[in-house]
Amino acid sequence: MRIPVPTLIDGVERALLEAVLPELRSRSARGQLYAAVDVLRNLRDRIAPRPELLEAEAVSLARSLELCAEQLQEVGAAEAASQLRSRLGTAGSGPALERLTALRESFELALTLVDALPEAAASPAQAALGEHLASQALRSVSVLKPSLLGEISRG
Repeated sequence: MRIPVPTLIDGVERALLEAVLPELRSRSARGQLYAAVDVLRNLRDRIAPRPELLEAEAVSLARSLELCAEQLQEVGAAEAASQLRSRLGTAGSGPALERLTALRESFELALTLVDALPEAAASPAQAALGEHLASQALRSVSVLKPSLLGEISRG
């Protein structure tokens, strides 16, 4: 029988808090235990990819890249826009993780293409790419658990 990793981490966390913590007399040791629990809590949801988060990132990335291609076209960088759209076409419609991998590669290409433009022409395309990065940062932070910093500092 295989125990899912998130279930295993939950069990370790519970054992640390319910069995080990009450036995610790040192503030320093308790602080270290809370720090370890804090890491476990945040690691738990990052081990296995969550399909809904992968899908949200893929949708955001595709939208941002298409907007970037439009911006490239508008500033007269038709070849760059065509190259990016061609790469976007290869992302396909398969499983989210496969699409996301292809879209991330397209994002790297977009960064390279935009970097080659004069600053004034690059600005609208950079903004399009930045929208995805801002959204992705929020998605990444949203899965973090509340910090145990208070408990860590009190020990």
